[in-house]
Amino acid sequence: MKSRSMRRVAVIAGVLGALCLPTAVIAALAHSDLFGCDGCHEPHNAGTLPGVPLWNGNEGTVTFTMYSSASFQGIIDGQPSGDSKLCLSCHDGTNPDYSPMIVPEQIFEGSELVNSHPISFVYDSALASLDGALKDPSEASTIGGTIAEDLLDPDSKVQCSSCHDVHTSGIGNNLLRGYDYGARHGPQLCRMCHIK
Repeated sequence: MKSRSMRRVAVIAGVLGALCLPTAVIAALAHSDLFGCDGCHEPHNAGTLPGVPLWNGNEGTVTFTMYSSASFQGIIDGQPSGDSKLCLSCHDGTNPDYSPMIVPEQIFEGSELVNSHPISFVYDSALASLDGALKDPSEASTIGGTIAEDLLDPDSKVQCSSCHDVHTSGIGNNLLRGYDYGARHGPQLCRMCHIK
């Protein structure tokens, strides 16, 4: 009788543990940085930005000059979209709450997106075919799924989070996706999407 009661207790504990596991796993996997979760999220009185749960911030007011190149085949949104708006709400350097903690190399002022990797554009099979130097987004990335699954937002757009992961797999000072590429192997991140 005693062992049967013990088994019930063990089963109940196991079920309760399994129900709590996703939260515990998410908390354990969340990237540890200077801000923790509340750097971007807050449980009460959160602001609203589509696609960003419990956002702790205000949408940036900087007008950016977006990337442009004669060889770029994609169509870039007029201003950053998706989660790039969240990233740039602090990394534009105008948020006084985080300015002392974000070093100058991590700030993109209004014109600096001109010379960075393009963001806020659709990366689909048509673009890959037109460009000729991009992999099709249905191809495998090096981090488990396809390019579309692992690197693009729900609108199939490249965003800051395509290369940077603040939640789980970000490595090093730039929180690059995947693994620690190191100075000699940085191009491996680029080769997830680029053929050359």
